[in-house]
Amino acid sequence: MRKIVLVISLLFALSCSQGDREQNPVEGDVSIAYLCSLASERSQLVRNDIWVEGCVVMNDKLGESYKSFMLYDGTAGIEVKVDVDDVDRVVPLYAGARIRCSGLYVGREGDRYVLGAKPTAEYVVNRISGEELFNYVTLSLEGDARVPARKMSIAEIGYDDVMCYVRVDGVHLKLDERGLSWCDDNAEEVPAESSLRHFTDGVETLTVATQNRCHYAMEHILYDVVTLIGVVDSYRGELVLRLSDHKVFIP
Repeated sequence: MRKIVLVISLLFALSCSQGDREQNPVEGDVSIAYLCSLASERSQLVRNDIWVEGCVVMNDKLGESYKSFMLYDGTAGIEVKVDVDDVDRVVPLYAGARIRCSGLYVGREGDRYVLGAKPTAEYVVNRISGEELFNYVTLSLEGDARVPARKMSIAEIGYDDVMCYVRVDGVHLKLDERGLSWCDDNAEEVPAESSLRHFTDGVETLTVATQNRCHYAMEHILYDVVTLIGVVDSYRGELVLRLSDHKVFIP
């Protein structure tokens, strides 16, 4: 009899504990990785009063993205969809940004995590209007708010790193692409597409995807040992790097 009572008591305590967790969800500051973990469905309304904070590591400054900016905090990155024509003027590259997520929607577009307004039609999330943007976003423009890129080798980069801000040292353009510009000759005809270029460390190969609309599309690529800094992405099923602010350095 005592064993039965004990089991019932344990079950009751467990149910109360679970109920307490449901009634007291996580609130306050959370990591971007935690926010991404909420995207268990195609799109999910963020009901809790949670905030994320990070650095803007990509926007449309040089045309690398369209009506969005990437926020990164060292744990993960998320693409914030905004209905603004000149994003860099409104949300500058490398600015610090703090976002109140309650009332927004988080979802997945392929391997990308996205944050935005209530979705309509086929979209995972809609773009946050320019009028509503600063009801959710607070910017910090004083000083350098940038988060260091995660230093990785080509071999270390995998699909778990999609949306992460990374630095890859000691690579060079593959020999058979020497003399090419960042984008293909027909880039102006298909501006919504990306052109692919391939860098190697002598063993592994890294694909760099460049938006055809970017400002440096027809600039020729240096044939030298360089450092690439950007955001890991997937394009047509292939793991790629998208340069942030045209970040290519000769060590």
